[in-house]
Amino acid sequence: MPSSQAIVASSAIGHADRRWIFEGLGLTLVVIALALIFTWINPRFATATNLINILTQASYYIVIAIGMTFVITSAGIDLSVGSLLALITVVGFELIKEGLHPALGVALMFAMGGLIGAFTGSLIAFVKIPPFIATLGMMAVLRGLALVHSAGNMHYGLPPSLTWIGQGSLAGAPVPVVIALLFALFGAWLFNHTRFGLHVRAIGGNREAARLAGVRVNLVEVLVYTMMGLTTALGGLIMIARIDSTQATIGTAMEIHVISAVIIGGTSLFGGRGTIYGTVLGAILLSMMTNALVIAGVDFFWQLVVMGVIVLLAVAISNLRERRISVLAFLLRRPGGAAASQGGV
Repeated sequence: MPSSQAIVASSAIGHADRRWIFEGLGLTLVVIALALIFTWINPRFATATNLINILTQASYYIVIAIGMTFVITSAGIDLSVGSLLALITVVGFELIKEGLHPALGVALMFAMGGLIGAFTGSLIAFVKIPPFIATLGMMAVLRGLALVHSAGNMHYGLPPSLTWIGQGSLAGAPVPVVIALLFALFGAWLFNHTRFGLHVRAIGGNREAARLAGVRVNLVEVLVYTMMGLTTALGGLIMIARIDSTQATIGTAMEIHVISAVIIGGTSLFGGRGTIYGTVLGAILLSMMTNALVIAGVDFFWQLVVMGVIVLLAVAISNLRERRISVLAFLLRRPGGAAASQGGV
């Protein structure tokens, strides 16, 4: 029989995606509007080949962003995903090229992702290092290990059984898109309809209240970062299978892209509320913008500038949504406040 505190915590949190119909509809309309604008600017954008390419490019971002949704909803952050992706792919790729069975190589990649994620989560949960600092340090460590391991060498030439994951098709649909869709459905179920998802939202909303309600906060945090490591391994596998290569610099700035997708999708940067549906749309929107910039011939460095601006706008929108901007919060708190005060004089 659950305690009264646990019941109160559960009822207060409710369904994570309760407002997805409205917020998701708005973001869906934004994606459609941008697609129409990009098509008007350059008709090549709307070709079937290009649209499939956008979804394929978005696939590994979707997978990793779903893991990041759990992290940010728990009031955490992970800046090390790009470096982790680099390390596990260069190690796994080289071992496979040296004769390790592809299935064992893939299993090793997932084991590395899960274990490193669990280690990062333990630093946060038990050593009490703030998530920003812990993952920033891990970002440097993992990228350094990847560079030490590969010494700048490019790895290429995966067996066909693995390149199929990134380049094959299933019932006419690209395999990466199918994997991303299935994983999104699994992530939505895990986030909205399981005790784990409820506890993630609980510790993000109020860590101390969740602890008092019986949630094993430290364990949940470790599991969240373990899941982040596993999703990074899956996203990395799709990515290297698609391009059939990897190197120690792969995944640079990926954390910016992934975090932006999560925040644009409607997940609160301050924890407690998230949406898998919005995250998927956010990842697709960013891939659309990148694709449109490439078609327009925009230089890669200017693409980074655009991505940085998007991050700032995403955080500003999140603050506005949460009414954390003081002036706007005052105006929105009492929309009829000025008129009411005049009427009372």
